[in-house]
Amino acid sequence: MPISDLSELITAGNEDLRVEFKAWMDTSQSEVKANLARHIAALANHGGGYLIFGIDDKTRQPQGSTDLSPSLFNQDAISAIVKRYLDPRLQVVVERVQYSGVAYPVVIVPSHEARPVIAVADGPQDAKGRVGGIRKGTIYIRAAGPESVAISEPDDWNTLLERCLSHRSDLLGKILRQSIAKQTQPSARNIELLLAAVNNTADDFAVQIAALAERVPSKERERVRAAGGQFSALGYALLDGEGELMEIEDLRGMSDRVAVAMHRYAYYGWASFLPLTYPERAPQVRTGTLLAKDLGYLEGMRLENTGLLTSAFDYWRIYECGIAVTVESFREDRSGSSGDKVRHLTALQILIRIHSLLAHARLLGQEIPGVHQVVVRMDWRGLSGRQLAWDEMRVVSPIKVADDRFVKTVALSWSDLRDTYFSALRRIALPFFNLFRNAGWLEPDKWLTRELVEQEFGKMQGAALHLFED
Repeated sequence: MPISDLSELITAGNEDLRVEFKAWMDTSQSEVKANLARHIAALANHGGGYLIFGIDDKTRQPQGSTDLSPSLFNQDAISAIVKRYLDPRLQVVVERVQYSGVAYPVVIVPSHEARPVIAVADGPQDAKGRVGGIRKGTIYIRAAGPESVAISEPDDWNTLLERCLSHRSDLLGKILRQSIAKQTQPSARNIELLLAAVNNTADDFAVQIAALAERVPSKERERVRAAGGQFSALGYALLDGEGELMEIEDLRGMSDRVAVAMHRYAYYGWASFLPLTYPERAPQVRTGTLLAKDLGYLEGMRLENTGLLTSAFDYWRIYECGIAVTVESFREDRSGSSGDKVRHLTALQILIRIHSLLAHARLLGQEIPGVHQVVVRMDWRGLSGRQLAWDEMRVVSPIKVADDRFVKTVALSWSDLRDTYFSALRRIALPFFNLFRNAGWLEPDKWLTRELVEQEFGKMQGAALHLFED
């Protein structure tokens, strides 16, 4: 099983502005609740982050097991703290991450949205009447230390309000502008840049796989080498009302904030565009050339930096010009009873990949004021002879794909992705599922419903795979 970014937070032991370590504590105590509420509010107002229990906040070392009841750290316990002290009420997620045989609770705190998170109740008073932990009417932020403090400096207000206005512009100003604006087609040059980014990232992935195959044990070499020609390369470009690419000013910070939000919608023990935190695999800012144009980008999961062999390999880039690409090898191949390879793709894995790409586009797009269109590029390779299956034993359709590669470019309006998410997902997914269309077996247009997708996502126990509400 791949190591998630959450376990890497524990391994690295780095407490920065988006990570708060807490020793084991009795969360039923009033003062503890108030202090936790302050930290959760500050993390949300920082753009999202993580609160991790069972880590000594001085030494930053895991404390091992505890005699405290697990119920003190579950979803209900933490959500009750949020409900009592904070507004808006954040939808925090509690994950349990295994480390050295101990399950450590990790509270995933999303970013605030159109308005900051504010305290709506005082913490308990001591014998002298002093309020402890959190004070009603206060907005908390993260500060150097790190610590969670009341906002006071003009620069801090400016950063927070800019993020609020970014969200609000999506909900108000852009709705009006898009409703009266004439649909602008993306320029041919920008479409070519997206295609070049997808091709370049995919080709780099194949080169990395070939190099990795030479270093792995001989028994793994064939499997690893095959991954270099059997993968999905999925990308998107964010465009403004004039059809031009959107610039991203803070690639690393934006990536971190969106990664936190991805845990609410597209996390299954792993996620697309995952920014691991320990130095060997942390995202790196690089510069490359696309169509004779120098562009900066953030890359993650570069394969020569891994010593871990998993069932699938992935690699991603987010460009400063508003293009993002993720490449992931297939994990569905198996050996049949005869020893022959039974080549297939599962509906679940296809849906996870497409949903993860669109969720990332939506979450990143709402961080950038002025997004008007999202252009999606799909490049599936290594398809020849594959069937669509529910699992290793049951096929959805007996049709085997004839061609080895499938490519498709689809333009969505931002309002489609934001307001009618499932319809947008269908527009992207149906052309691919139509490869397996067969009368009497599979009619994708009738088959691909919201209920089916939610049913498939429900197969992933403990995952957070959720469609956005329309």
